[in-house]
Amino acid sequence: MACSDLVGGGVIRGVLGAVDCQTRAFAEAGYSSLTSASSTFQAALTALLVIYVALVGYRMLFARGGARLSDAPGIALLIGAILALTTSWATFQTLVFDLAAKAPGEIAGVVAAPLQANGGSLAAEPVGGLQTAYDQLTQAAAAFGKMAGPNVRAYSSPAAAAAEALSAASGVLFFSTAGVIAAATLAIGVLTAVGPLFIALLLLPATRGLFAGWARALIAASLTPLLGWLTTILMLSVLEPWLVLLAQERAAAQLDAQTAMSVAALVFVFAAGQAALLVAAGVVAFGFRLRRPVAAEPTAASPVAERELAPVLSSRAERLAFDLLRDRAYIDARRRPAQIAAALAAGAASGAAPRDAPAERAARLGDAYRRPGVRGRRSEAAA
Repeated sequence: MACSDLVGGGVIRGVLGAVDCQTRAFAEAGYSSLTSASSTFQAALTALLVIYVALVGYRMLFARGGARLSDAPGIALLIGAILALTTSWATFQTLVFDLAAKAPGEIAGVVAAPLQANGGSLAAEPVGGLQTAYDQLTQAAAAFGKMAGPNVRAYSSPAAAAAEALSAASGVLFFSTAGVIAAATLAIGVLTAVGPLFIALLLLPATRGLFAGWARALIAASLTPLLGWLTTILMLSVLEPWLVLLAQERAAAQLDAQTAMSVAALVFVFAAGQAALLVAAGVVAFGFRLRRPVAAEPTAASPVAERELAPVLSSRAERLAFDLLRDRAYIDARRRPAQIAAALAAGAASGAAPRDAPAERAARLGDAYRRPGVRGRRSEAAA
């Protein structure tokens, strides 16, 4: 009933007021219905939280996936934020809905405060100024059409061209200001009504991209009224002298087509600027990202560094074995050239063909020991 009282205040006032009122009521009703105790969403959210906590506990217990105990405060904070935003409309309204719906208008009012103070009566109250500008354009278009007469083409009559230009400018003025802001308000209402679904998806890493997309859409819908109101206030401050002149000419029945064409051209220019700002809002919103800190990957150590660090990082017994093997390999490497040279010299002295060098064999304890023969001992005893 409160929203129905806004009907009859003019086209722009009625559209903006009705859309704003109905959107707020729809967002609150949709949120309450979705997060009620009897809804399926609450049961699904509870099951999702149980599974998530179980998986986190399993990862920390068995050290899977790089889970650390220091991550516990961040996980608890994430779960608490999700529960607060999906169970309390007061918290959700303050942190999400009011931030998206009310903050743009307040920021625009702060930024445009000097222009509203010095820009005249139309810029001081943007909604009323838009309604006044729209009424002036439609009335002036009707006056030029009446002066041009019926069945007159725009290329043959300046008055008919001015009437068509003012009529098109009134439509462009409505859609580029009140239409854009009303559409953005509707988008904010629908996105906040289904907000708990996307906030719950923030819990799982695999579905956080959907939450990021929802946040980008909400940011774009919030930036649109901000830029729209700033452009509207600037346009009203520029148009006000021309609209005053156009109203004076219409009251004196001395309509000038050049004045009407100038007013229509200004409206078209600001409409093009409004379209460019909508694209800019989308580009800014698309810059929102959810990124996790990436741990530095360990660099592979070189073989030389591994050989140098192995004795230091090993136990005492392993270091001793490493030293023994290294010394034995060093001795064998130095002994092998001498053995080859001796074998070649012996072969040359005997005239025999050179044989292959003896195979390298590691020295063993007791190789130099020779047991005396039994026959040699008996001959010594007989003598």
